[in-house]
Amino acid sequence: MLKIDLHLHTVASGHAQNTILEYVTQAKKLRMKVIGVSDHAPSTDTLTSETYFLTLRRMPKKISGIRLLKGAEVNIVSPKGKIDLSDETIKKLDYVMAGFHRNPLYINIGELQNTKTMINALRQRKFSILAHPYVTHIFPVNVEKISEEACRNDILLEVNLHYTKRFIDNHIVMSNLKIMIDIVKKNHKKIILGSDAHNIWELADDSILKKIKKVTGLKDKLIINNYPKELFEILKINE
Repeated sequence: MLKIDLHLHTVASGHAQNTILEYVTQAKKLRMKVIGVSDHAPSTDTLTSETYFLTLRRMPKKISGIRLLKGAEVNIVSPKGKIDLSDETIKKLDYVMAGFHRNPLYINIGELQNTKTMINALRQRKFSILAHPYVTHIFPVNVEKISEEACRNDILLEVNLHYTKRFIDNHIVMSNLKIMIDIVKKNHKKIILGSDAHNIWELADDSILKKIKKVTGLKDKLIINNYPKELFEILKINE
């Protein structure tokens, strides 16, 4: 089980089943240290709004001994790399994840242009984590190029445990994942693991991790979830 999980969705995302309090209660049962709420930003089919993310700051920093980080999983919505939360809102959050998701503002424009779009987004440095970039069946990208760009801009690349479990037998996805991890190693960076939980029973689930390690050569020392202080420094969060 992960001790730190920053990728989870609540009922506010519109397609998840639990509340923030229910996640905190489950995290305490699992003896976790930190969870981060990362509901989907408004461009996808979600119940959230700018106001929802702005008001997250009113939540306590700790609940029942669990450090609660307030985040968002935003969408890249234009070829220039624009994301769908304002700068004002982003400043109020502890962290922001970004990636491609099905939304009405951005459609697949091919690997070359999608790669340029993602690089444009990375260079703006408005988010700290690039979500599941190696899962490319809907929005194809050059994983090598975007991984290098993320490392150059000190943006964490995510190993999404839900998608990895789902596509563990997909050669393209697993090859992309290995490319991403190899580039992280080469650049002396770390990756972040996220469960992408949509209910409390998926929270912190890393049951696929052993198999990932065998397939990709991923080592514990590359996983920033194992280094809370370093993670907080990257996210510019005071513990």
